[in-house]
Amino acid sequence: MDPSELEALKAKQISGYGGNQDTQASNAQAQQNEEERQSLLARILDQDARERLGRIAMVKSDLARSVEDMLIRMAKMNQIRKKVTEDELKDMLEEISNKNRQETKIIVNRKEFDDSDEEEEYDF
Repeated sequence: MDPSELEALKAKQISGYGGNQDTQASNAQAQQNEEERQSLLARILDQDARERLGRIAMVKSDLARSVEDMLIRMAKMNQIRKKVTEDELKDMLEEISNKNRQETKIIVNRKEFDDSDEEEEYDF
């Protein structure tokens, strides 16, 4: 190998290590944020409500995430005074589902069918 190629390879490896450290730092930050989020939810929700939210997260992760976000916002604005029970969580989920529910309307357009073989009308 040519010495200039070796230098280029070393520079590429060094820059690769720096990028790897950045991704590790961002992963560590994301993990820390998620741990803080979970600890806050543990303080907000009682055990049954946390279990229910966990089961919902398995099926509809986007719905569970939006409920978690709403609970965290409410806690930060001091709207939650005590731990949220499972029944209160059910009520919140029902409100959200009623908001997001779109009424289904089915319209059937039927074409006219001229069955001239059966009903022939003659003017005599």
